[in-house]
Amino acid sequence: MLGLDEKVAIVTGAGRGIGRATALELARAGAKLVLAGIRENSIGGVKEEVERMGKEAIAVQTDISKWEDAQRMAKSAMERYGRIDILVNNAGIHPQNEQNLRFHTLEIGEADWDFVINTNLKGPFNCSKAVIPHMISRHYGRIVNLSSVTGLTGQVGSAPYCASKAGIMALTKVLAGEFGRYNITVNCIAPGLTMTAMNENVPPDILKMWVAATPLARAGQPVDIARAILCFVQEDLFITGQTIVVDGGKMMH
Repeated sequence: MLGLDEKVAIVTGAGRGIGRATALELARAGAKLVLAGIRENSIGGVKEEVERMGKEAIAVQTDISKWEDAQRMAKSAMERYGRIDILVNNAGIHPQNEQNLRFHTLEIGEADWDFVINTNLKGPFNCSKAVIPHMISRHYGRIVNLSSVTGLTGQVGSAPYCASKAGIMALTKVLAGEFGRYNITVNCIAPGLTMTAMNENVPPDILKMWVAATPLARAGQPVDIARAILCFVQEDLFITGQTIVVDGGKMMH
């Protein structure tokens, strides 16, 4: 098992899905957790799970789209643990309309666009900006951003989501280039179809078609993404600015 003893990891969107799975995998590897999320009860529940494993965690209610919240998140981590080693920018949204369908471009209002971009793209920027000074001071940091294969392929009815996820890939490269000299790596995971709450309304026929077109013959699970994230938080990592697709081989690039 990857050894992360004494490392401090912030996970955004830690209350469910990929964020929860990542928090638990990091805890198993020995990390101390800062669980950030907008729903206090959800991150509180994951905190209890981590503590039942005999590991340390704090829960910090955070709206990552707000710079002040991102600053408070980083401050809480420093006050509790005195260091920040790992940031997993996982929190994200993909809204649906009343019929559980994605919004086509002409249906998207300015507020809808801003809501998605502010959470999915501005949010990781805020969180990275808040923690990087603390990583610079220790000449060490591991940042992992969560994108999506739709940031590479596009998806009908998902303009702001796809734009935000493509933006995450570009942001990853910029941060990697700026802060590599401080031994801070910044990498990105682009999941394919993963069975989280965001995808719970995928029609069975679409799911069957997806699985049939996937070499590993199944949809992804949150733990699949979490274990890929762990690959990017290793101590002696000679990889930065990269995006890896985790989708069972459906899209190879």
